[in-house]
Amino acid sequence: MVSLSHHLLACLTLPLLVTLLVRICKADDMYPFPCSQEIQKCDALLYHTNTGLDEVEIASYYSVDPSTFRPISHGNNKDYLIPVHCSCGDTDNGTQAYFYDVYYTVKEGDTFRNVSARFYNGQALEVGGEENNFPTGSKVTMHLICGCLESQSTTVVTYTVQQGDSLSSMATQLSTSINDIQSLNRNLTSNPDFINSGWVLYVPMAKDRIPAVPKRMTLFSMIALLIILVRRKAQQMSEEDTKPVSKSTSARAFSLQNSFLYKDNIEDVTVFESDRPMIYSLEEIEEATDNFDETKKIGTGGYGYVYHGILGAKEVAVKKMKSSKSKEFFAELKVLCKVHHINVVELLGFASGDDHLYLVYEYVQNGSLNDHLHEPLLKGHQPLSWTARAQIALDAAKGIEYIHDHTKARYVHRDIKTSNILLDKGLRAKVADFGLAKLVERTNEEDLLATRLVGTPGYLPPESVMELQVTPKTDVFAFGVVLAELIIGQRALVRDNKEPNKMRSLITVVNNVFEEENPESALEEVIDGSLRGSYPMEDVYK
Repeated sequence: MVSLSHHLLACLTLPLLVTLLVRICKADDMYPFPCSQEIQKCDALLYHTNTGLDEVEIASYYSVDPSTFRPISHGNNKDYLIPVHCSCGDTDNGTQAYFYDVYYTVKEGDTFRNVSARFYNGQALEVGGEENNFPTGSKVTMHLICGCLESQSTTVVTYTVQQGDSLSSMATQLSTSINDIQSLNRNLTSNPDFINSGWVLYVPMAKDRIPAVPKRMTLFSMIALLIILVRRKAQQMSEEDTKPVSKSTSARAFSLQNSFLYKDNIEDVTVFESDRPMIYSLEEIEEATDNFDETKKIGTGGYGYVYHGILGAKEVAVKKMKSSKSKEFFAELKVLCKVHHINVVELLGFASGDDHLYLVYEYVQNGSLNDHLHEPLLKGHQPLSWTARAQIALDAAKGIEYIHDHTKARYVHRDIKTSNILLDKGLRAKVADFGLAKLVERTNEEDLLATRLVGTPGYLPPESVMELQVTPKTDVFAFGVVLAELIIGQRALVRDNKEPNKMRSLITVVNNVFEEENPESALEEVIDGSLRGSYPMEDVYK
């Protein structure tokens, strides 16, 4: 009987030990880098092992500019060091550590671990429950682990151990020492001679040993690269599911309770009926904005005023328009009821009354890009860094690309400009103000003949001005002007030095730069002075 008991105990204990060992080993694969009270954020590097994706595809998953990649050799392979902004933050399970967060749209057949391994080198932290909360079509946050040190001369590299690696080979490749690697990784202290493929380690790397960014081409290739990037990413994205319909706080029917909408615009209403936003009463809007108090006003546009408000516990932006602007009102409804994208401002609802129309949007905390580029200190902002400008350009490009090619209907914004690009608290960009948006057919021709010239001077391509053509290229040209503003820091129309009474396009300034005998020196002379030489010149040349 005793021997039988021992036998059963052995049979039961072995699987338990195996399970325990697997869990222990799994726990040692990766651990987050704890936050320091002195450092809340820093620049860090993620080591990306080349698995066959090209640079543009890799950049789309990491939401970074591919021109910032630092190529690094590993045997015969060309891998990459990817610069990211590493911040102290909390995960869903309360873990506080340094992370670089990216969004991933789940495709059919995806699992959390497969996505982490395939696209992020297994560097996404699994906090628990991911496999049960990874539905197809949802947008999930991938917490990529990173690290920050107090040393101003050292950067932390998040490195996934590859087959055949040793501490010695890793130290040689990343220009550090074995002791320095061991000091950052607690799972190496008990047995420093043992590392396993797939482990994620932190490697301190001297900043002056980080490979340089390859120098390439010109400013115009930067524009082309951004456009290619968003097209590549869009090919991989599945179209986002339509958001569920919000329920109004009352049982009112889908009606503005206003004869204005019933009189001549029933057809317009049915266009967005299937993706209906919330309908607010005029009383709710007035209460949210303190009866449109002047102190609540946060913006002025060609079609009305924008006010900050509180609806329930949510901060909102309310655009107040005269009822005579019904065409612009319905243009925004038609587009934003169909578009749900992280880089497009979200429409929450609408209302009417007192001879006005009201659109309610998510509140984007940091105002417009225009305010951050032109006299920012007078508007309470610090000048944008080069890294922030590159990310803003990428975000705006994604939003524009989405409305062009990844909605059921193709739309042209027709008024892309810095004042219509909003920045959230993390300086991530959202395209806004769709009052001039136009539906265009998906044909090879793609041209739409407009009945009148709309848009903002300085952002209009020559063909739009001369021939009243409307195509997605209209937005692409305007986006090129925005890029020029991000780099040069001047407005889309600048005063002519030779003829002070005349204005000229910023694009002509860029063209003149590349007509100079030494375009690189000429470009350096016109770059935004607020950057104070803190930009990597090789990036600007691209």
